[in-house]
Amino acid sequence: MKKNIYPTFLFLLLFFLNSFKQAQAYDLGVSLGNLCEYVGKIQTDDKGSTNLCSFNPYLSTSFDYDVYPQLILSPEIGFSFPKTGRDQKISTMSFIALGNAKYTFSMFHFLAGAGFFINRIAGAGGTQDLNNGTGTVSFPMPESTIYSRNFILNLGLGADFNKDWSADVHTYIFNLLKSEDRAYSVALNGTYHFGEF
Repeated sequence: MKKNIYPTFLFLLLFFLNSFKQAQAYDLGVSLGNLCEYVGKIQTDDKGSTNLCSFNPYLSTSFDYDVYPQLILSPEIGFSFPKTGRDQKISTMSFIALGNAKYTFSMFHFLAGAGFFINRIAGAGGTQDLNNGTGTVSFPMPESTIYSRNFILNLGLGADFNKDWSADVHTYIFNLLKSEDRAYSVALNGTYHFGEF
């Protein structure tokens, strides 16, 4: 699986650079925000409680260029900062690569797009005992770095406060066609726009 990640990022990087070269009006933005992963899908304690949102900062960059007066193409790449969970021996981080489009009206814009959400999990091996409802079971821990890749849809809404600053809310949808596997992640960010240069 790891070998398949590099061509994906290479393709998106070349797309990003080609867009930059051809754009008539463009804007480079850098975003800092919080990523709430798999809302309601991750068990957080022995009683079966699930997650809502936790502190998980991420950084991304986007390149906006006008297609029509109100339609903007906005490819984006980003990553969350490495973190540990309940087990301090496991480190996780996420990578995001999206092809977004924005439809602007007044000071607001709708976002829609698709792309890849890649998880990186690194561990030192061993086992962990977890409650399975009737007792405990030993689950193996990762011994090396493992990557998983998901195709996602992105829907969102944003506001442009001025020419330099905006904010967005993104909803990443996993497994849209499989209701039993469907999951959502939510990202909230603030963006600084460097403008044309």
